[in-house]
Amino acid sequence: MEIWLVRHAIAVEPEEFSGPDADRPLTPRGRRRFRLFTQWLSSATELPEVIISSPLLRTVQTSALLAKACGLHKRDVRIDPRVGPGLRGQTVMEVAWEAGVERIALVGHQPDMSICAGELQGGGQLVFAKGCVASLEVSHAALGSARLKWFVGPKLTGDA
Repeated sequence: MEIWLVRHAIAVEPEEFSGPDADRPLTPRGRRRFRLFTQWLSSATELPEVIISSPLLRTVQTSALLAKACGLHKRDVRIDPRVGPGLRGQTVMEVAWEAGVERIALVGHQPDMSICAGELQGGGQLVFAKGCVASLEVSHAALGSARLKWFVGPKLTGDA
């Protein structure tokens, strides 16, 4: 199984947003960068069959952009509160295995994505900038059994 850990794209900063944190949207720049990045990504690798998103608006919007680039239908994008803030590696494994697909993407937050990547691999740390994606190969549902396949982000497309 291949699990993508995806940090949401650039969102409005908390101090610039007057509503609840859960409602902070992506910025126009964040949408543009992530859309370009996912278009590139869709031509460079095998894509997830299912996307599971945190319920926060910025992750839902990021998931929609990824789904479009992957050619997925609405039924293939799910919102799961377990992927929200506080996500840990064991829950990633549970959500991924429950989906029953070969490739899955989980769209969440920092520092959760970094923590989960480390837990899934049995150590180490990746620093997830906004919009970064880590692909981990997992052969069985046990923490520490994952192998990092690749780790890329929107800056790869040249839009800094």
